Amino acid sequence: MATQQRWLTAPPSAHTVRVRLIKDLGLMSIPSALFIEPVAEGHEVFNGPDMAYLIENENLGKKAVFDLGVRKDWWNLPPKVRDSLAFCVGVKVDKDVPDVLKESGVPLDAIDDVIWSHSHLDHRGDVSLFPPNTTLNYGKEMVVMKPEITGNEEAVFLSSDFAGRHNNEIDFSKSTLKIGGFRALDFYDDGSFYLLDTPGHDHGHLSALARTTSSKAGHGKDTFILLAGDACHFCGVLRPNCSQPFPHPHLPDSAIGVSDVENAESLLRRHPKYQQSPLAAAGLVEEARVNPWYGIAAGQLSTFLDPELGQSTASTIKDAFDEAENVFVALCHDLSLLAEDSGKPVLPTLNDAPQRDLNGWYENGWKDKLYWTWVSQLGKEDTNGSIQMREPLVTGFWMNGKKYEKAQEVFDKALKE
Repeated sequence: MATQQRWLTAPPSAHTVRVRLIKDLGLMSIPSALFIEPVAEGHEVFNGPDMAYLIENENLGKKAVFDLGVRKDWWNLPPKVRDSLAFCVGVKVDKDVPDVLKESGVPLDAIDDVIWSHSHLDHRGDVSLFPPNTTLNYGKEMVVMKPEITGNEEAVFLSSDFAGRHNNEIDFSKSTLKIGGFRALDFYDDGSFYLLDTPGHDHGHLSALARTTSSKAGHGKDTFILLAGDACHFCGVLRPNCSQPFPHPHLPDSAIGVSDVENAESLLRRHPKYQQSPLAAAGLVEEARVNPWYGIAAGQLSTFLDPELGQSTASTIKDAFDEAENVFVALCHDLSLLAEDSGKPVLPTLNDAPQRDLNGWYENGWKDKLYWTWVSQLGKEDTNGSIQMREPLVTGFWMNGKKYEKAQEVFDKALKE
């Protein structure tokens, strides 16, 4: 697949973890300007599903969940957090992680750890639904946002988010280990699962690197999945790149979900890099071919705490992980991960196939199949040359199966109940 093959190296280990994708944790359609820039015509709305991951270290008999999505009763969040949802085009949450775990035969008391990538409402779920034996893990910098520090009026958390269980603050300051340029901590102390310091988006934002196969265990290759959280939100922040230039004259036959995408060369001419200077078109097409479509949003609407640092983090993920042949990068809101081939999901999920996992991604060629699926979310050019916006996947604000046009209507109803 790669034009210039790269390979991620990490400390050798014979140990791996099973990684299973959890879907159906909520869907939000949101202005793209919160996450990416410059927003291309036709991509004004970002359709973001929420996903989480069940991590299982079979050797140690341990299970963890990485991220929890949005809590089902999102209207009960602290007002400062809840009110921010009014920016959305639509919000709908039908299930949460505990629902999916129980439906899939995984009892909640079997979950040893919940790991938050960061504090935002679409990742932290409702930890209070887990029993007291489940440890809550989060970046140390998040401590400044705890209710006892912020006070009620400025609260972004509920006291129940932390109460009644062990809280483990992940502190990278003492770490001497780096993987792919990021400070790293060996979560299980066996080389199977690392937490990475990936700053910029939020206080204490962290990602996870799961070893999915091991050369020391006789597999032949060390392969990994990077659970990147919200280090960036859209694959177009990572792609195209020097190792994976934008395809020409057409997208690969193996690419999934791009059947209605226009000619690749025509699409490339809509790359923001090309649009900067039509007078230098010839040279810029080639420059666009090896540069990511977007950058991290830095404008007034940006959800990034430090956009400059966030861009640096995204660039490191691009260079060291996404361009590496042995790493599958999974962004939390990547709609591509739910793509279907001939009506069947490309990736197995805990929801639909509890016994299957993502560990065979390399052998199954899933990275190749999904690498360019993100372009299907860009605006579509019609026969007249006009760019048509992709429709929001959800509109309105949903509460207990009923749609409301405005978020405030949901908040008002919640107060009456």
